[in-house]
Amino acid sequence: MKRTVLIFTTLLIASACKEKESAKRNNPTAINQKIDALLKEAAAATDDNKKAALFGDASELLIDKGDLRQAMVAARQGEKANPTQKQCLTSIAEVQLTEGKIPEATATLKDVLQRHPTYGRAHFVEGNLAASRGDYTAALASYTKAEKEKFQDARLLINMGGVALKAKKTKDAAKIYERAITADPNYAEAYLGAGIAARKENKKAEARKYFEKYMALAPHSSEANRVKVWLKAL
Repeated sequence: MKRTVLIFTTLLIASACKEKESAKRNNPTAINQKIDALLKEAAAATDDNKKAALFGDASELLIDKGDLRQAMVAARQGEKANPTQKQCLTSIAEVQLTEGKIPEATATLKDVLQRHPTYGRAHFVEGNLAASRGDYTAALASYTKAEKEKFQDARLLINMGGVALKAKKTKDAAKIYERAITADPNYAEAYLGAGIAARKENKKAEARKYFEKYMALAPHSSEANRVKVWLKAL
C-alpha cells in the first residue's frame, strides 16, 4: 500500500517516494517476489482486462517500493491492454505528480475519476495534487473522499494531518495523527506529526512524548536533528 509535495516539518506529503516507508515495513524479498510473479502472469495473460489488472497490481507495489520508473513501465503496459484500467491510470498519475509533471497528472486524474468516480486511491492522489498547489481545502476534501471510498493506506492519514497543519487546523491535525498512531503504533511519521501539532498547541509534555517516540522509531531519519533541537527547547 506512498513526495514531491512538501507538508511536514518541511512538511513531507507521503506520496510515491516516502523514503520507501512501506518497503521498510515489509519483507523486501517478498515484495520483489510478488512483483515478479505479477509481471510474469501479466505478460502471459491472454485476456486484456486480466493483463491490465495484473500490471496495475504490480505498478502499485512498485510505487510502494519506490521504483517509479518500473512502476510507470508496468502501468503503461496495463494501459495499453486496457486504456480505462483504474489502477494503471492512477499509478501513472501518481508517478507524474511525483516527477512534478502537474499538467499531465491533472489530465490523467481527470480521466480516471471521470471513469471511476468511486475509486479511493485516485481521490488520494487527487488530494496530493491539490496539496502541491497549496489548495488545502480541496486536498482535505479529496482525502475525505478517499477514506469514504475505503482507501486504506497509512499515507492517507499522514497526508491529511500534514495538510491540516498547513491549513492551520492544528486540533484537527492532532486528532488525525492520533488516528494514524492507533492504526499503526509503529509508524514513526505519525508521532512526528503528532509532536508538531502538540508543539504548536504549546502542549510541551505531549510534544516531548511524541518526539521521543519518533526518535526511538526513526533515530537516523532526515528529521532526527531537527527533532533533537525541538526536544532541547521543550
